[in-house]
Amino acid sequence: MKKIFFISLLIWTILINAQKIWPISKGERYYQNLQKWYLLANKGDWQEAKKIESKLKREDVENFIKENKEEELKRKLNQIIIKKMKNADDWMEIAVIYYRLKNQEKAFEAIESAHHLDPIREDISKNYFTFRPSPTPPGQP
Repeated sequence: MKKIFFISLLIWTILINAQKIWPISKGERYYQNLQKWYLLANKGDWQEAKKIESKLKREDVENFIKENKEEELKRKLNQIIIKKMKNADDWMEIAVIYYRLKNQEKAFEAIESAHHLDPIREDISKNYFTFRPSPTPPGQP
């Protein structure tokens, strides 16, 4: 009886820990690949993104590309800019859109506005201090 108990306990232990070694869910792996592809695509590293793209659904890739076309980004930007009362999240979204449109100066201005509205929020502060242009030393153009 003890032998059966210990064998079943051993089997359960192996099954529980096997999930950690070999994930059963393909959904988790797919989600990780998709997030990695998003990161590479946002950075503009299309060569590396292409390597992962074959593991993804075509609809996910096409949707991302459609949502990040210049015309679509400008449409989203206009929708946020016309809001009368913008919160820190709105300013951060504006910053992301300007960054994707390759306008780093306006992106930093938007991060700066978000930081002024919510100076203690960690994600905003991190972006503000990371992307803040270094001041020009006195006497230099």
